Amino acid sequence: MTGTTCRVRTRVAVERLDSENGTYRVTTDCETLLAHSIVIATGNQCRQVRPSWWSDLPTIVRQVDSSAYRNPAELVEGAVLVVGSGQSGGQIAEDLVQAGRRVFLATSRTGRLMRRYRGGDSFNWLTISGFADVPRRQLILENGGRPPPRPLLGATHTISLQSLSAQGVVLLGRFNGIVNGSLAFGDDVDDHMRFADEASAYAKRVIDEYIERAGIDAPPAEDDPAETVAPSVPSPPIRSIDLAASGISSIIWCTGFSGDFSWVKIPGVLDEAGQPKHHDGIGTIPGLYFAGLDFAVTRKSGTIPAVAEEADHLVSHIATKVTRPQEEADERAACLAAVAGQGNELCNV
Repeated sequence: MTGTTCRVRTRVAVERLDSENGTYRVTTDCETLLAHSIVIATGNQCRQVRPSWWSDLPTIVRQVDSSAYRNPAELVEGAVLVVGSGQSGGQIAEDLVQAGRRVFLATSRTGRLMRRYRGGDSFNWLTISGFADVPRRQLILENGGRPPPRPLLGATHTISLQSLSAQGVVLLGRFNGIVNGSLAFGDDVDDHMRFADEASAYAKRVIDEYIERAGIDAPPAEDDPAETVAPSVPSPPIRSIDLAASGISSIIWCTGFSGDFSWVKIPGVLDEAGQPKHHDGIGTIPGLYFAGLDFAVTRKSGTIPAVAEEADHLVSHIATKVTRPQEEADERAACLAAVAGQGNELCNV
């Protein structure tokens, strides 16, 4: 887009988006802007999600969202319950146990990836192999009607439920709430470990097949200690924990995020949960677009490798929308000229 400029306004808070007569109105803390097309590029990972019963927990227990966690020293003394075993949950649990904290981890049905495999980063392998290009609709069908959670992936090394348990993290099932004053958990730790193992094995098969198909001279596969270490799981499973007896003083919620679109005041744009209704980032009404949504188009949506491709898709759609009215006007003028000149042409533009 040589020769164009983009006016960037910093430190401006958008307070409201509404529309009137086909024009969008953006109300900010310093001015009002009008536009025929709007791209909402806030993503949908800006608001932490907690279960509905989180407020039933005793106030003596400090509750922290994963987005607010920085280091073990910021937490009050005592044991810590980490809820959720995706990327944040696994990494935070390991950080805490290595700092000498007693850690309980309420697990979830989440996949796992090795950090490195066959001489490369697993995420990179899966991106270039096409694994990350699986369409959103297929992922939703395979996961019971909603996108799957992102897998457990360590920042610099592989983390597994087995490796966490070997370091001293107490593995629990899904956190189901408060029952008779105690924390209640499911009996599904083994299922969660098995699901993560299967997800990792499948990802490695995808990488192996890609390496063979592409004729890449990659190192042979090697076992990762985090995946081969024997798990240490409570037997029988811990189904209930008395807070006072456990010494748990902090709970860290690693239960996912959603988008905050409360400032969007256009009927029919959001679903019952307040999240965008869209198809591949294109909203349900003309001129409205969403960029950066997790799993918006494919498995890689919401990650850096998807940015350029999805931005180009939205820009192309916007450009078509902008140029089409002039094309229609030109077609109609040509049609009317033909009608005036011949008298027997049908104008249906």
